Amino acid sequence: VCVFSQAAVTYGQVDLQQHCLAFIEGCTAAVVRTQGFRELSDVVLARVLRSDRLAVDELDLVQAVREWAHVSSAVLERPVPEVAALPVRELRLPLLAPSELVTLESYNQQDLLIPVENIAAAWRAHALRKGSGVPSRLCRPRRGTRPRDHHRHLEPHAK
Repeated sequence: VCVFSQAAVTYGQVDLQQHCLAFIEGCTAAVVRTQGFRELSDVVLARVLRSDRLAVDELDLVQAVREWAHVSSAVLERPVPEVAALPVRELRLPLLAPSELVTLESYNQQDLLIPVENIAAAWRAHALRKGSGVPSRLCRPRRGTRPRDHHRHLEPHAK
């Protein structure tokens, strides 16, 4: 499905893009472990990551994007932060628990996958108990997001 999704975007086949995304949304956990996922372009990966219906937890998505970025970096012979710039904008870091953010920061010191500003914004969302300064789409849990205590503070109707 990743090969078809890539071709659909390349050739502007909107219907095929939608069918591929629907399949990916239903089988996300399996799809992110495939070689085809690691071969997606940054544009296609960013489109996939915009979906609220991905059936995988955000922490698993971050790991899948990290693996994708390292493969893309090696293939394209470009630095990890450069190849990952577009997809990383779609990661919903405020959904991660503080302990997960700490772990993410330690990995990030090694590969600089995620801009420091994005991690700081996630910490700010925790500290202020709302998604202040973070685009609202990045505070919306996906279908596969495991519930965490702080999620209730990120909802737009929470006070």
